[in-house]
Amino acid sequence: MSVRFSFVAVAVVVGTVFVVGCDRATPVQPDRSAGVASVSQIPAAAATPAGKPEIDPTYANGTTVYMIGPQLIQGARESMPQAYAHAEELYIVVYPQTTVPAPGAPPITLPSGYQPQCDPCFHPGLPPQFVYHDHVITGAPGMGANGTAGAYKAPWKIVIVLYNPTYASSTGFIPIKSATDIDAAEAAGNVFLPFNHTPGANPYEFEPGNLLICPTVSSKA
Repeated sequence: MSVRFSFVAVAVVVGTVFVVGCDRATPVQPDRSAGVASVSQIPAAAATPAGKPEIDPTYANGTTVYMIGPQLIQGARESMPQAYAHAEELYIVVYPQTTVPAPGAPPITLPSGYQPQCDPCFHPGLPPQFVYHDHVITGAPGMGANGTAGAYKAPWKIVIVLYNPTYASSTGFIPIKSATDIDAAEAAGNVFLPFNHTPGANPYEFEPGNLLICPTVSSKA
């Protein structure tokens, strides 16, 4: 199924409970016609029965690794400020849709032929606006001290970014696969949709305020 994005503004809602399972991008010059994503609160999604944890593909320095879990620490920004301040980012890189996906929604294929890592993933508590997404972390074991393995530690700080639909629908689209490229994309200005934020904050990132314990494992775990 191919999805074409035809809108420039997208409204998204973020629940107070946000649970997830656990090559270069090519940013170009800013496109000031991009819309702004607004954030409000909705009730948390109903919990699902516990079972075998999901294993989710995740990008780290352009490589695919696998994460299992997770254990969520809700409200960690307030209850564990020191741990939250020192946590590394786990980016949820979202592919916005023109309609809110419902359980049973089919996979999508972008015009470039790319399919998201979560295509879709209806994780417990995850607002349905975010079910089509990739995961990006700052490093993983075995990458060496200069390959950001030194930044690999638990827990992870969840950070949400939304692709600009115009950017993601390009036939030459290449998904972002490293935290370094997320920084470059934010600097470019046209890759992500901005959130409404307090002046001085990063306009492209939204933090629900939760921490996630989500170790990497073999894909066959």
